[in-house]
Amino acid sequence: MASRPKRPTAATPPPAAQKAMQAAVQAHRAGDLEKAIGLYRRAVKAAPGIAPWHYNLGIALKAAGQNQGAVLALTAAVRAEPGYIRAHAALAGLFDAGGETAAALRHWLAAFRSEPEHTGVLAGLVGCLGGLRFTAADAALEALAARLLQRDDVEGQRLAGAALSLLELKPEIADALAGGGVEGVAGSAPPALLLAVLERTIVAEPRWEAMLTRLRAHLSADFASLDAPEARLVQALAAQMLATDYAFAASDEELNACPAVPADAALQPAHVRYALYRPLAGGCDALSGPGDWAGFLALHLNRPDQERKAAEAIPSLTAIEDGTSKAVRDQYAALPYPRWKATRAIMARPRRAVMAGALAAAPADLPDDRSPLRVLVAGCGTGKHAVDVATRFADAEVLAIDLSRPSLGYAKAQAERLGIRNVRFAEADILALGGLEEQFDHIEAMGVLHHLAEPLAGWRVLRGLLAADGTMRIGLYSRRGRTAIQAAQAIAKDFGTDPSGLRALRQAVLDLPEDHPAAPVRRELDFYTLSGVRDALAHEQEHDYTLPDIQTMLAAVGMRFLGFEIAVGIGAALYREAYPDDEAMADLTCWDALEQANPSLFHHMYQFWCAA
Repeated sequence: MASRPKRPTAATPPPAAQKAMQAAVQAHRAGDLEKAIGLYRRAVKAAPGIAPWHYNLGIALKAAGQNQGAVLALTAAVRAEPGYIRAHAALAGLFDAGGETAAALRHWLAAFRSEPEHTGVLAGLVGCLGGLRFTAADAALEALAARLLQRDDVEGQRLAGAALSLLELKPEIADALAGGGVEGVAGSAPPALLLAVLERTIVAEPRWEAMLTRLRAHLSADFASLDAPEARLVQALAAQMLATDYAFAASDEELNACPAVPADAALQPAHVRYALYRPLAGGCDALSGPGDWAGFLALHLNRPDQERKAAEAIPSLTAIEDGTSKAVRDQYAALPYPRWKATRAIMARPRRAVMAGALAAAPADLPDDRSPLRVLVAGCGTGKHAVDVATRFADAEVLAIDLSRPSLGYAKAQAERLGIRNVRFAEADILALGGLEEQFDHIEAMGVLHHLAEPLAGWRVLRGLLAADGTMRIGLYSRRGRTAIQAAQAIAKDFGTDPSGLRALRQAVLDLPEDHPAAPVRRELDFYTLSGVRDALAHEQEHDYTLPDIQTMLAAVGMRFLGFEIAVGIGAALYREAYPDDEAMADLTCWDALEQANPSLFHHMYQFWCAA
């Protein structure tokens, strides 16, 4: 929308120009774009040096679908004021939409340089950069990616692909990835980007896993001093092992050579070598070490201790008596899922605004905003989703429940570390929540109901907790979108669900030929952690659905379908093309027909909104 002309960057414009601008803003806000554009043009012609005026013209032209003119007007805005963040962001959005990613990145970078803490700019930069893959070295972008990965308001996984593509341009890494020796990687000063990738992301790529597995064996065999040149790389690699739940294969020779945890109170190289293969927490109570090892000790000992203490303090809202719920609880107690390090940069918005932006075609009768907005996250796991919800909705008060105390301990410790104060965690079984006296304006159950013994029964319980005019966001597995996972699940039946069994399962899938029906799971992030493999391929309880199933369930719980998340992307375009007269895009019969023609349309999961 138009901005008021508050800060002229040239001499005070003539009164006629100011009058034209004021009238243009009024017309713009009234929705009369044609009139607004004409008045904006008159104003900028009379006073061409005022950046916000060019910006207003550009936004009006963009709203009118005149993107080429919008680019020209916004370019004039940044020419008049090179640090004008809003104009750079608008240009970046236009170039992003047009597939001109290099131009988009240039403007996101310009905005970021002007204000690196601006939430919207940071989100745009990360989104743009994360979608790129590089074929030429760029030291400046490499340094930027390393800095971004270290931030707690950047989801590092979104940048992992771009970062790996930059690292693969380094000769010693390229040689090691091609099957050569790892001595060049181990013997050189580690690039800051490599350290950041290992410490802040999951490296989800088979060639990289094979190379890092060899690198671990090489470093472990030679690591004899905390002052060794490779110490920093060893620390980063140990962080990667911990993040993956020690998913990498290890030979008997390596494991036999790995020492037992020393009894020393001072950190020793043997402790570090142990942490390359097994969790150090639990093997020793406390260690002290040099200052440059403080981060290592915090990650491997202090944080697990904080999580255990947080878990002990979690209140219990319900008993857990259902047999399936107990089995699922035990699964996630053994392997909390997922482990995460950072939250996303996002500007909290009222529920109406969130829904308008999330749905491909927002319904006309969006519910009124509530303050505070009472939110229930039913099945929060390790808290990543709960924190996302707590930061997505303005003035939200969030209750997040789960079956697994270790998962809740991880969630609470992470939320406290990140300063997220509007979410409280509690142990509870969805099936037993019917006695809860609270009511909620919005409920999220993403990827949870399908793990209940009776998903519809759980949904009915949640429906009973929903306030008048309440909304829900639900995630349920798509049967058609999970053919590769189903093929891998058939293989998983031959393996155990303990860590050694899950490692063996992973190796079996890694060894499959490319044309095997289960091979595509190697492209899934979950495949690169033991907790993810257990969740995706060897879960204690799982149901999947078709869209007619969901239509029946919605009717059973008395809720109406509002639409799928706009993240479906290509799905929204396909729907508009096939059913141009259905502006609401909320006909599940039509969506079912589209999915039958495009089985991967929803990937693995339907994510949709519904209302009471």
